[in-house]
Amino acid sequence: MGWGGEAEIDRLPVDLLAHIFSLISCFKDLAQTSCVCRKWRQGVKESLARREKLSFAGWKMDDQSTTRLVVHAYSLKELD
Repeated sequence: MGWGGEAEIDRLPVDLLAHIFSLISCFKDLAQTSCVCRKWRQGVKESLARREKLSFAGWKMDDQSTTRLVVHAYSLKELD
């Protein structure tokens, strides 16, 4: 813990968290990451907005789950 009882990771800005989360390729891990707290959920949304490619190959995704992810992928150019 840092000074004042705040964990060091909580001091990271959302845009840096988004960059870190953009390195996560497993959508199950992203979904779990987004459940940690509101700041991490925002970081996951921003990481999705930066992605140009999304692939659900090998994943069983229903339309609703896919829509929840793709709606935040503003830069998306390729969807598999």
